[in-house]
Amino acid sequence: MDSPRTGSDELIYIETPNLLVTIKGKAVHPSFPQVEINGKEARLSIVCDEKFSCALHGDSDRLPAKDIIGGYQESYAIQPLFFEQQRYEIIIESLNGHQAEFWHENYNVRNKVSKVGRNSSLLSGVINFGNEIGLSDLWVRLDGKDYLKVTIEVFPSKISYKEDYQAIVADVTEEVYGLVFDVLKKTYQSFGQSSDRRSSLAEFWAIINRIYEKFARAADMVLRNPYHVLHTEREVLPGHKVQRTDARSIRWLSKHPEHVKLTPGGLQIDKVLAVKKYVTYDTNENRLTRYMLQRTVKRLELFKSHYSRLTRKDSEIIDKLDEMAGGIRSRLNRGFLKEIDSTSKEPSMSLVFGMAPGYRELFRCYLMLERGLSVTGEIFNLSMKDLALLYEYWCFIKLNSILKAKYELISQDLIKVDRSGLFVSLVKGQNSQICYRNPRTKEQFILSYNPKETSSPTVAQKPDNVLQLTKNGAHTNYEYVFDAKYRVNPALPGTYYHDVISKTPGPEIDDINTMHRYRDAIVYQNGAGPYERTMFGAYILFPYHDEKEYKNHHFYQSISQVNIGGLPFLPSATGLVTEMLDELISDSPDSAFERATLPVGIEEKLAKVNWDERDVLIGTVSNVNQFYINKKYNFYHTPVSNIPKKGLPIRYVALYQTINMFGKENAGIKYYGEVVTTEIVKRSEIREIPKKSSQLYYRFNVREWKELVSPVKAKEIGFPIGFTNMFLLENSTQTPELLLQSEAEYRFYTELKRRVNYEIINKDDPNNGFRVGECSVFFDHGEIVLSKGGNIKEKYPISYFINHPNSVFRNLYREAQKASK
Repeated sequence: MDSPRTGSDELIYIETPNLLVTIKGKAVHPSFPQVEINGKEARLSIVCDEKFSCALHGDSDRLPAKDIIGGYQESYAIQPLFFEQQRYEIIIESLNGHQAEFWHENYNVRNKVSKVGRNSSLLSGVINFGNEIGLSDLWVRLDGKDYLKVTIEVFPSKISYKEDYQAIVADVTEEVYGLVFDVLKKTYQSFGQSSDRRSSLAEFWAIINRIYEKFARAADMVLRNPYHVLHTEREVLPGHKVQRTDARSIRWLSKHPEHVKLTPGGLQIDKVLAVKKYVTYDTNENRLTRYMLQRTVKRLELFKSHYSRLTRKDSEIIDKLDEMAGGIRSRLNRGFLKEIDSTSKEPSMSLVFGMAPGYRELFRCYLMLERGLSVTGEIFNLSMKDLALLYEYWCFIKLNSILKAKYELISQDLIKVDRSGLFVSLVKGQNSQICYRNPRTKEQFILSYNPKETSSPTVAQKPDNVLQLTKNGAHTNYEYVFDAKYRVNPALPGTYYHDVISKTPGPEIDDINTMHRYRDAIVYQNGAGPYERTMFGAYILFPYHDEKEYKNHHFYQSISQVNIGGLPFLPSATGLVTEMLDELISDSPDSAFERATLPVGIEEKLAKVNWDERDVLIGTVSNVNQFYINKKYNFYHTPVSNIPKKGLPIRYVALYQTINMFGKENAGIKYYGEVVTTEIVKRSEIREIPKKSSQLYYRFNVREWKELVSPVKAKEIGFPIGFTNMFLLENSTQTPELLLQSEAEYRFYTELKRRVNYEIINKDDPNNGFRVGECSVFFDHGEIVLSKGGNIKEKYPISYFINHPNSVFRNLYREAQKASK
């Protein structure tokens, strides 16, 4: 036999006395030649009725088989040859006039290999495992009987099989066991028996498919040698009808001597307690036996009912289900079992199920069917979810795991699952949404999995994961899409992606376009008003491991520009997603709003703050009496010398109540009023508060005093005469904010309040900053400055801060802590 040539597309060649099998394809994934393969990781197993030899891609030596009972078998550790989403050609040639047939458990694989032309000895076809990975059994039947089984292992191309894939399975099963299982797919994994769970229908099928023959043999053994007991009944009968008595009969007569007469011929007994003994099969053990068989039939019927509704149903599987159910029913209607009542379902502690032949095996099989499967084990073969769907589930579960580690969980039911069908699945829509609270800001936010279809004037949209944030001081909900896509563009040289987009792997262009569609198409209509966008950003989660390399990718940098892009997300790569979640949750309403790309012309419709305009006088009241008189007579007065000419005109006056005069609880600014007239008068002419003085004062007559929706709290003991604008007056929480001079300073202070305790802002420095150890952080001439002892340690331009507020604050804290050591 010639071995496959190195570099050829022949992956496996098997030769037996009556059969030749060739599997051809690419030895590496053509789109991901860089996929990491650590030596001989894959498994290959061959079992045949006759002696065989095998040649593998890249090996020049033939691989012989070992003798086993009833045939020959060999297992090999090889370099991975089979990958997801790839086409493989199978060629089967039967020799010596035998008829060959290809078989696979999955119909969509089985029907791809068929006879070639008129040559009945040659079979050929192309199979593709899609996104399904794991083990797959390829059978060849010769003359209608199983002859050769080849077990191959299909590897993922986008993630690490031994690390990321196993971690994804572990994460999903830890949250919801059973969520990873499917039925009758193209590949499978090996599982052991669990001891503390109830099996799903998918697990039930995997188990009964393996143990049915043993289950049926045990039932037959019970029918042949049923457990029985000798039942004793006692009844008072006429003496001539009694055939058997015992000691209790004698005791009965002693209590009823009237039934005993002495006659010349001896004692005559007209009535006595007779004993009747007979064998019965109506025992607790046999009632439980019937119940176990009936329940197994019902679960087979339930499995068939759900399986028949699948689009990928296979008539052979349905026939097999009917055969199993029919076989158990026939046993229920034979022998003693047809007379037994199965209403008693509780297993007894009888030794029968531990020792009696047949009963012992039947009970063990039943427990296996009732219990679930353990992820670790090598007994049962069970199909796994399509890797793309499994990755989608994992993304939702992992996002919640990241949030749960940092924020307070409010909802108790973490994840809703649907167990009513053939296999367990996540419930889509509002039932699978989880609510958290930010412990610092007390803001709540929700992460939803596949929320119900979002209505739209055009086409309804269905994103995978949606993060909905609420912000203090904002009436808008800020929503962001995190869409799981099990797709990666490998950026192969010579492709448009490599030459134009990026030279490193990243999300597909089509998926980026989908993110644009989500953000633009998902809108909300408040009553009869116009539609408004609710999506402020959309990100693809895709399987890639090198986060450091990806930071230079075009679709990562686009996030800071238009808030649309991609983020690598795997068990070994969660840093960038974690960072993005932290930034979105920590954003102020202004920062969140800035992340959204606004249509051209909308800026003209937004109210602009004129930061140079300072037409609100912050008027300090010197005592409580003055405060009440100013309020009562709608005016405010202050020396002319306190107000420079450039401070005029004054359009509003805000009354500042000092901590010394009003106490900390009542200090600050609660009232303001619109100035209707301004007069220069002598102090003695202000008769509401008499004082003999010729000093010139401004008297501002106010239309009425209005109360602020949110009072501005006093931060300091005193406050110099100052000027601000209405925007700051209505949007500030503490008095230092009233003196901010630009939008950049306002943005910095707003972000500062979200990340730093109010009490340490301006604690030792009136320059709208805070301290970390021995360092001061403050805003100065368009830059954020970190200094220690007057020496500048770090600077950040405000333009960079606006786009990366979280990153700037993290770096400031890190550098300040270093400098303070």
